[in-house]
Amino acid sequence: MHLAGRGYLFVLLSAVLGILGVWSDGGIFAHLWAIPAGLLLLGLAIEGTLLRRQPARAAIATAARAFLGRPTPAAFAFTNVSARPVSVRYSPMLPLGFEPLEHTRQVLLPAAGSTEDWVTITPVRLGAQRWPSLPARILGPFSLAWWSSTLTTEHASMVVPDALRGSLRRRAMAGGGRARPAAGAGAELHQLRAYVPGDPLGRVDWKASARLRTLITREYTEDQHLDVLVAIDAGRLSRVRSGELDRFGVYCNLAARLAEVATHQDDRVGLLVYADRVLASCAPGRGVNGVLQVRTALERAAPRAAESDPTGAAVAIRRLLKHRALVIILTDLDDANVAEQLARAVRLLAPPHLVVVGGVLSSEIPALARAAAGDWRDPWISLAAQEHQKRATAQRALLQHLGVPVVGAPAPRLEEAVFERYEQLRRARRV
Repeated sequence: MHLAGRGYLFVLLSAVLGILGVWSDGGIFAHLWAIPAGLLLLGLAIEGTLLRRQPARAAIATAARAFLGRPTPAAFAFTNVSARPVSVRYSPMLPLGFEPLEHTRQVLLPAAGSTEDWVTITPVRLGAQRWPSLPARILGPFSLAWWSSTLTTEHASMVVPDALRGSLRRRAMAGGGRARPAAGAGAELHQLRAYVPGDPLGRVDWKASARLRTLITREYTEDQHLDVLVAIDAGRLSRVRSGELDRFGVYCNLAARLAEVATHQDDRVGLLVYADRVLASCAPGRGVNGVLQVRTALERAAPRAAESDPTGAAVAIRRLLKHRALVIILTDLDDANVAEQLARAVRLLAPPHLVVVGGVLSSEIPALARAAAGDWRDPWISLAAQEHQKRATAQRALLQHLGVPVVGAPAPRLEEAVFERYEQLRRARRV
């Protein structure tokens, strides 16, 4: 219980009358301070009795499923069961899987009515999230005090990986489902075009050439269905924050969206999440079922406070894949301590598989390396950042020396960079 403004007025009045009583050396003012003090105590007793029955109830109004990293509207819904208006101050407590809200909020509930207080929440952790109770204070009927209370909210949300949307979806889906010209004869004619020196004579359409009196070449389509497996590093460094999400969240959203793109291309997509051991896996699947199994596996995964073992993950990937595939490893490119293990994992996978390594590049390290010195510690910080940057660059150079494409970019641009590399490899028929 905490006194409200009206309660403090009674306290102030009692204090003033008490001082007057002391100054008056007795008389009529000697015990006058007891009147406001008694009224305050009586009012508090009545308020406490009336508020034994909870006049307000709380609930959560939001979608049962929230997309990781996507701002989502939600409302704290309050219902007043009493016959008078009720003022409620509450702390907007969110599950651990959401970015916390900082400020205390206040709502006025109409008599025997309800109201909703809308906020915007951002999911930052995958999986089921149960909403906690709300610590609240309810203003008493006489406005003498705020009475502490706990409002129970029986609600649960499921945070799932984000999906393609907007311009990114239109761009990613634009190239799918179309016939592609192939160098050799395929099963279906794509188009006729003018002869180019070097075209095989077997591809010349002699009838069309005779009609047009110029050499015409046939172009054929050839279906190319790939197996794509995304391996996500869920070790301790995956919990490093990169914008609104940690790196694990960035990788999970990327994997879920890549599954949609691969499915639209009629490719099969699978997943493996690893740390010191394999945490989740699913073999490549095609179509909607393939996307669903990837998203389900991601929802159940979580980062671990353990060192990653890419070599063990490579062994598991070899067992999981039955055919040559494109393996995309999303890991920390700044950690030079795992360079040798990552290189060993690449050697285990390639050949037969084509391996691409991608990861978030920190923008803070280069900034620290270039920062001007302001005090005696800044040169040492700059030297440490330069050394860290040098070791990370050496790790990427080692992977590239092994013939592994490396895709490194800040978190907001990593997804686009991986999608572009996937499309390039697919068009070039590297897999």
